[in-house]
Amino acid sequence: MTETISPSILERVSQIHATPAIPAVLLPLLKILHMPADRVEMDEVARLVSYDQAIAAQCLRMAGSPLFGLSRPPKSIPAAVMVLGLHRVESILLTSCVGLAFPVKSWSIDPGVFWRHSLGCAMVCRKFSEGIKGVDVEKAYAAGLLHDVGILVNCLAFPGEFAVAVELARQNQIPLDEAERATMGFTHCESGRALAEQWGLGELVVDVVAHHHAVEESGKFRGLVALVHLSDLLCRMRGLDYGYYERHKVDLLADPAWTVLLAEHKQLETLDLARFTFELDESLGEIRELVSTILGPAPRA
Repeated sequence: MTETISPSILERVSQIHATPAIPAVLLPLLKILHMPADRVEMDEVARLVSYDQAIAAQCLRMAGSPLFGLSRPPKSIPAAVMVLGLHRVESILLTSCVGLAFPVKSWSIDPGVFWRHSLGCAMVCRKFSEGIKGVDVEKAYAAGLLHDVGILVNCLAFPGEFAVAVELARQNQIPLDEAERATMGFTHCESGRALAEQWGLGELVVDVVAHHHAVEESGKFRGLVALVHLSDLLCRMRGLDYGYYERHKVDLLADPAWTVLLAEHKQLETLDLARFTFELDESLGEIRELVSTILGPAPRA
């Protein structure tokens, strides 16, 4: 990354590191999960997961969801970890830890709405990536899940300024990052990058968080950043948004991210895009149902 982050952003984000709600198992688990897969001891992962009730409960809940189609949901943490796999455990770990780090009173966006968008984007990323050779499906899922971590940073570190940005976005029905830029002078991409780097979330996550609204500025993970960008748009336009309507049309072929994705994956040149988007639209209904199963019913407007 060559871009510099404003010292004022770094100063406020650095205070999040001291948030007492962040589970003590975060760093030990991340260290294990970032090791080569053949060196990871699943028993050790299960042991650490079991130390935190919130993380353990989320692992059991996810492993027992319709996503895995098991006749009997796993009853133990080791069984749930085996079902989920390392990448999903990492996603759950980060979701739980990041969620706990941000008190509800600080949210300018309904937290249920936010997590529905994040989980929905993760699922669309996975659906999207299943049709692209050479893309790691689980990495795409994790990238989609964490792409908007900067929104959480803004809720906690810049609550007053961010509330103004959210209100402007709602009133003018514009993308949130546009409203942030107009009122705060930066977006959740910059503040999210600061947190992702501070917490050592890895180059891939940092690139996605920092550039999912400016794909052309991304680094070596540009193809995945483009995929997340398109998945994010599709979610926001089809009911898995931030709780307000955006006057914005999605045209995959006209979006610069599609050009980037096409350059990275030449087999997309033969993709029947009309059929693909139709199938993706159909799957969004299933995704909304699954998100509700995992997170509970959507809040009423």
